[in-house]
Amino acid sequence: MRVANKFIINADDFGYSDAVNGAVLKCFQKWLVTSASLLVNMPGFEGAVEMVHAHSLLTGKIGVRLNLTEGFSLTSAIRDCTSFCHESGFFILKENSRLLTLNKREKQAVYEEMKAQLEMALLAGIHPTHLDMHHSLHRQWPIATVVASLAREYGIQRVRFSRSMGPVMRGIGGHYRRWFNGLLARYPGICGPDLSGCVCDWLKLPEKRRPAGKYIEIAVHPVLDEYGDLIDKDGKDLQRKLRPVIDHRYTISYADLPASLPANQATFS
Repeated sequence: MRVANKFIINADDFGYSDAVNGAVLKCFQKWLVTSASLLVNMPGFEGAVEMVHAHSLLTGKIGVRLNLTEGFSLTSAIRDCTSFCHESGFFILKENSRLLTLNKREKQAVYEEMKAQLEMALLAGIHPTHLDMHHSLHRQWPIATVVASLAREYGIQRVRFSRSMGPVMRGIGGHYRRWFNGLLARYPGICGPDLSGCVCDWLKLPEKRRPAGKYIEIAVHPVLDEYGDLIDKDGKDLQRKLRPVIDHRYTISYADLPASLPANQATFS
């Protein structure tokens, strides 16, 4: 008999705006999501924090969504890096930017900015269950090294890896993604779901290729339409979209994902 998969349904972009916050809360109330990732440098941050403290449904289910691509920076060093920030302090790095390397000054600035974002969440009483990154920028290896270092520094063992479901990626992109996920998975003190992606990625896997007994993260981006109904960012009805993967016998939060045990003090370089 096949062992059932466990699904984490994670709402990305909590804290993006008051409107998104309302959609995320409604998702929790309807049992459509099991975890959420909080953006601390966006306009909805304070409202999101109030929701977490006011609604027990959200307790212990919030991670931090580190952000270097949108909104206002929290630290001065990153504002001096013209590839990351406009002189006004707003991030200008794009989702599809390619960061093959960071110089010493840039790497330190990235570290300070992301550390400040983590500290802001902690000061607000949010103890992150996991880390991921806005626009998946941490799939860029120089950024991933900083994220992993911060995760270990703050004792956050659960980190989202790169998207690993859906149509097979060929060529350099596919090889890089497999190499990236494999390398992160071997680092002590860092763990993540076995597979991650969106609902469509999971459904595109042929039945015979779907694994069993795995931990699988499904990321969603909830918003409300003009009638107040929940939709994903692609405009599709969210409840209907999630129906194939929601079975409450097999859904867990990020906090329930088995954590790896730090074996030594090896770090990224």
